[in-house]
Order: sequence, then C-alpha cells, then structure tokens
Amino acid sequence: MKILLITDQHFGVRNDNQHFIEHYKKFYSEIVIPFIKASKIDTIINLGDTFDKRRSINFMSLDEAKDMWFDPLRDLNVSMTMLIGNHDIYYKNTLRVNAPTELLGEYSNFTVIDKPTTCNFGGTDILFLPWICDDNYDRTLRSITESDAPVCMGHLELNGFEAHPGHIMDRGMEPHIFKKFKKVFTGHYHSKSNKGNIYYLGNPYQLYWNDYKSKRGFHVFDTETLRTTFYRNPFDTFHKLYYNGGVVLPPEEEIKGTFVKLIVEDKGDYAKFDYAVQKLQRMSLGDLKIVEDLSVELDSGDPLMETEDTLTMLDNYIDEIDLKVDKSNVKSVMRSLYMEASCLS
Repeated sequence: MKILLITDQHFGVRNDNQHFIEHYKKFYSEIVIPFIKASKIDTIINLGDTFDKRRSINFMSLDEAKDMWFDPLRDLNVSMTMLIGNHDIYYKNTLRVNAPTELLGEYSNFTVIDKPTTCNFGGTDILFLPWICDDNYDRTLRSITESDAPVCMGHLELNGFEAHPGHIMDRGMEPHIFKKFKKVFTGHYHSKSNKGNIYYLGNPYQLYWNDYKSKRGFHVFDTETLRTTFYRNPFDTFHKLYYNGGVVLPPEEEIKGTFVKLIVEDKGDYAKFDYAVQKLQRMSLGDLKIVEDLSVELDSGDPLMETEDTLTMLDNYIDEIDLKVDKSNVKSVMRSLYMEASCLS
C-alpha cells in the first residue's frame, strides 16, 4: 500500500500573507493533486501543524485551504489521517481544543488523531503520536512501551536534530526512547533529516529566508518495504540574484510572487542598475530587497539568512502568551514602537 505523507502545512502562515497563499495554491493545484490522481493515491497521513496560528483562524485563509486542499481530497474520495501538532492546539498543556477537530468536521473522509493510537494500513501497524504535552505525556510513554507496531509516526520534539538550517535542537525527548521501532517518521522540525531509525520529513515549502535552497516537498510511504520516496516541491519561495555590473533576470513566471534579494557586488553604471531594479519591480514579486552593504552580512556568518521578520516574531510571541487585554491593541502598539525604532536607526 502506498500512502502520501505530508506535514507542517501551516495554512495561514506569515499572518495570512496573500503571496504565500498563492504559492500554496500553485503547489497543490499543479503538483500534489495531479500526483494523487496519477498515482491513484487514496490515503494520506498528515503529521501535524495543519494550521499556523494556535488561537485564531483567518476565514479567508481557511476558505482558501479548503478550496486548494481539503475539498479536492473529498472530491477524490481520499481519506486522510491527521495528527495534532503544537500549532493546532489552543491550550499548551492539552490537545482537547484543536483546529482540525473544530474546523474540519464537515469532512467525513478525515480522521483526527488527538491521542496515542495504533492503526493498521496495508497490513502494517502504525503507532500515531500527536503532539506530546503535560496532559498526555504519561499516556504517550506507556503507549510507546506497550506498542508492538514496527512503525511510529508523530509530531515529535526530539533532542539533537536540526530544527531549521544551522540550528540543532538542544532540548526535547531523547531519541533512544524510540529505538524499538524499525522506522519513526515525524513532523515538527521543518528541516528534512535522518538519524538512525528516525526521519524528520520536513515541511512542503520554504517559509522563511533561512529555508533558501532547502529541499521541500512530500513523501510516499510503502507499507510493505517501510521505505519512503521523496517528491520535491519544484517551486522555490526565495531567490537571490547577484548584481555585478549587470544581472541576468530569470523569466517573470519563475519568480512571480516570490521573495527576491538583489545582492549588489558591483553596481557599475547607475543607469543600468536602476533599469534592472525597475524591471524587477514590474515582475509582481512578493518582496524585493536590495542588499548593497555586504560587510554586515559577512560579519554575521551567513549574510542573508533570517528565520522570521521582526514583526512576525512579535505577533507570534503575543499570540503565544496569555493576556487579559485585546491582543490586537498590543500588536498595534508593538508595531508602532518597532517602526519608530526603525526610523531612529
């Protein structure tokens, strides 16, 4: 039996940025859904973090997610088993209130896994482990100990794995807890990696500049061989162009809606440079940044990498903490302070 594995889709990412929504739509409509049809896939396992924001949903993002992903799966009669990830839960210490259960009840072809559960697919038992928190920690450890399944799939935070390019996690559960399983497939960390029997599958697309050139996509799992095949997302979200007295611009269709950094090594003729910038500005990019001072980047190790823009980090932090005031007002104040600080700098 062949099962499509996908994880960390993060619908509504980057504050429901329309460019990311369009990028998602292109990936699902041109790559994943046609693949499902051509390969006659009838089963999908989603390893968590279907949605991005823990405590709210933008109705436009939800409607777009249904249109590009959930509705086509229903129309194709594809069943999907969905694990709960940490971004899917409202409270940090329990999975009781979660986005897939609350938002996707209309889809009878979906099964939400909100507690440790063993299911059989194609004659192979799989132990499913949703996000581990205070409420289910003991039950999860007991399920691991008692399980006879050869395969475990979860949304796990494990020590010693690369969370995103260049950052190795120094906290989380110890990997040896899962040594009894032949294969462990998990979501949560967006970098695709493998150590021993544990495989982080990685998310389907690049979301931040530190994902630049990172391979993203989905997998197909064979229940007989317990092997996976990786299918890369061919659409990059981020591009770097180097200007050295001139630059060869890619076709507009290739970079439309994407995020571009024009790195100026030698500006040369100013008129020629301005013309190149104007051509880029007419290409309907998601964002264009012109980097002229390379000394700062060289001092920082990796010049042009960033995990999240500052405003997104502030918004996400405010979303995560418990406040008795209107969070939108707090965000507004923080944005104003940030803009004032930017002007001063």
